[in-house]
Amino acid sequence: MKTVYLHFPPDGQIPALPCIRKRKLVKYYTRETLAAVLAVSQLLDGEPLPASTPFYYASADCENFVCFREVFEKYKETGVSAFDAERYLAFAPPTSHFKSMRNMVSCFVSIENDLHGDNNVIVDSASALLYAALTAPDQGNVLVGAGFLHADDSVEVGFALAEPAEFAGHPLLGSSRPAIDIFKP
Repeated sequence: MKTVYLHFPPDGQIPALPCIRKRKLVKYYTRETLAAVLAVSQLLDGEPLPASTPFYYASADCENFVCFREVFEKYKETGVSAFDAERYLAFAPPTSHFKSMRNMVSCFVSIENDLHGDNNVIVDSASALLYAALTAPDQGNVLVGAGFLHADDSVEVGFALAEPAEFAGHPLLGSSRPAIDIFKP
C-alpha cells in the first residue's frame, strides 16, 4: 500500500501548479482541491493509473465558507429579513457554486488523472471509505482519499493506492472517525 498525507497551514502555499494539466479549471479549485491534486501527483510519482481504477473520496464537512462571506454581506444589504435561497444564490458568483459542491475535489482529481472507473464521494466517514475500497468492483488497485478544509483555511488531505484486500481489518472499519484519520501519521 502506498500512502501520502499532506497538511498545509492557513497561510501556506500549495505548490500544485506544476502537476496540473487542465489549468483552465484552476479557477474552480479550492485549497482542498489543490492539495488533493498535489497529493495524488506525489503518490503516483509520474506513473499513470489505468483509467478504470476505482476511486473513492471522503469529503469532510467544509468549515471554510470564504466564498460565501462576501455574498452573505451583499445579501444582508438588501434588507430582506428572511433567508431566500434563490435571492442568495443570485448574489453568488458561479465559481463559488462549484467550490461548495461536495464532489468537486474528486471530479478534478479524476479529470487530472483520466480516471473513468467506479467512483463515489463519501461524507467524511473513515468506515464508509474503507468499505467502498473493500467492495471495489475491479481487480487490482483502488485509489482512496480524504480531505478536510478547515475554517482557518488550513487543509489536510490523504491518499492511498492499494488492493482492496489491504483495507480488510483496518482499525477504523466500523468506527465513527473522520476519513482523514486513515491517512494521518
